[in-house]
Amino acid sequence: MPVICISSSKNKLGKTTIVSGIAHESIIRGNKTFVGKISDGKIIHHEDFYKIYNQNYKKLDLDKSEIILVEINDLSTDQTNKFLEKNDARIILVENTLEDIKTPSNIFGERLIGYILNGIWKYHKNTIIQDSSENKILAIIEQSRAFMGHSAREITESLDTENIIGDKYLDKSVENFLIGGFVLDWGPEYFSTLNDVALIVRGDRPDVQLSAIQSGTVNLIIATGSKTPVEYVRNEAKKFDIPIVIVNDDTMTTIEKLSGIVKSFNFDTMKKIEFSNQVLTESLNFDSLFEIFSMPITK
Repeated sequence: MPVICISSSKNKLGKTTIVSGIAHESIIRGNKTFVGKISDGKIIHHEDFYKIYNQNYKKLDLDKSEIILVEINDLSTDQTNKFLEKNDARIILVENTLEDIKTPSNIFGERLIGYILNGIWKYHKNTIIQDSSENKILAIIEQSRAFMGHSAREITESLDTENIIGDKYLDKSVENFLIGGFVLDWGPEYFSTLNDVALIVRGDRPDVQLSAIQSGTVNLIIATGSKTPVEYVRNEAKKFDIPIVIVNDDTMTTIEKLSGIVKSFNFDTMKKIEFSNQVLTESLNFDSLFEIFSMPITK
């Protein structure tokens, strides 16, 4: 069975994102797929992946898998090489600059499948494409807010919450925040400029709240000032599965509290796995990649 490792020269470059996107592709292709990481030199289940993956998917034992995908963290180049040799594995390196892939590829020899450049600014992409063939670049993935989103639940937990209406909808994703009542043109057109929005607005502004609901892009309403929205707003929000969280703080204090969560983000939802698979599908040839996975390594 092929063992494919995902590593990088630095931390926080999106290894979990990449291994998850490839794993999802492998699973939907019908492959018996094991997603793992390394602990004390051994391959174990990647629990961070399995806890957010489709709950209907049953984890496989290592020896019953057809393909093994392993995220490598905190190993030196020498340790990584030894692991690859021991497990007869191939490796994909995730980097975020051209400079990081200038290191001679003969470090890993024929075991190196290639590089995935992740989090690239759009205006840098064309320059990198010119060097892609000679540097074994498999894919170039642009920066995306979809990877930086949070669940409505996570946002709610960071606030001074008085009450939650529609808490069963808190698994919705939030990628953008908009403030209601602070601009002149706050109709549905204003709120429809962005997707997966959390609206921050005083609880006694039904005009703004209804405009936001009508936009079809709002996934969470944060009602500030300890004021519960009127019944009609609550009913409309329920109709569209939009949770409402009533917080004790005023709007500006709420915004300040949210500034911390906006700066941090985790790879923590099935939606992000699916989006990772989508951007990889758009950026590389999965048919060719899986063909490489199945080929013997020439030494």
